[in-house]
Amino acid sequence: MSSRADVDADLDRLMKDSTALGEENDRLRRINAEMLRALEAALPILQDAAPPAVDLDAAREVIAMVQAAIAGAQRDSPTVVL
Repeated sequence: MSSRADVDADLDRLMKDSTALGEENDRLRRINAEMLRALEAALPILQDAAPPAVDLDAAREVIAMVQAAIAGAQRDSPTVVL
């Protein structure tokens, strides 16, 4: 059977781990929001500035990937502030 001190130490460790996980989650949300803003800013450039020398099929594929990433981020993170 665990002593009260062991239980208290485990509880303290769990609280610290929970705090660290919450801080990491917040950090990742900030990164996601920054990436979403970057993708949204890049999309018009990708759509409008494709020179004739660019492989149009490849450009369309990249544009589709960016659009999908934006849609996915907006769907998965409705609380993201842009």
